[in-house]
Amino acid sequence: MNILKLMRSIFEDRAPTLQPKPPGLAEYFRTHPHPGGIIVCKSRKFIYMKPARTAGTSILRNYLEKECRDIFHNKDHPAAFQGWLKQLTDNELQDYFIFTVVRNPWDRFLSAYFYLKIPVSFERFVGEYSIFCQTDAGIHTHTLPLYLYSHTENRSFVDMICRFENLAADWKVLCRKLSLPYRALKWVNATEHNHYSRYYPGDDLVNQVGEYYATDVNLFGYEFQRK
Repeated sequence: MNILKLMRSIFEDRAPTLQPKPPGLAEYFRTHPHPGGIIVCKSRKFIYMKPARTAGTSILRNYLEKECRDIFHNKDHPAAFQGWLKQLTDNELQDYFIFTVVRNPWDRFLSAYFYLKIPVSFERFVGEYSIFCQTDAGIHTHTLPLYLYSHTENRSFVDMICRFENLAADWKVLCRKLSLPYRALKWVNATEHNHYSRYYPGDDLVNQVGEYYATDVNLFGYEFQRK
């Protein structure tokens, strides 16, 4: 690689290239089933779409909130967030760098089971997830499909998708794109268990979770792999 190509590669890796956002995105945010998963930094113009069980607490609490003092979200800053959301327009969103983190659906579903401390077997949890994950506001946010944080009407609205399985490397790239100092993430709220495949002894459980997360599987190219 010559010097010109090398410099161009470095610049592109650092530059927060913005993708055109689809029309109606502001309204989609206003009706999102997990408003607490929309993390905003107006000064640096980025939005972190934060699904549960994808290292979100490590990213938000242990890094972003320490580096970006003006960051706000519905859980801790409801007035500021709701005010921003009410006035939000599609045109304004064109200037935001939006990113999210995805995770293997079978692994993530197992993590939610352990995190929520569901008092039944994992097999029963899979078979009756609509009962155990139902809340007054709908399906528990810990099991919401990942595509809700990256797509609307089958169109992507994010500028970068990080993968939980490759987060150490993706995190370095993301910090450069956001012009933030790189520090390795400190993991918190991680659940302890064996490789996820150990908890899916038969195809029935694999297929049930795969069907629930079919859109995630197709969009992000995940597969169930035994280990």
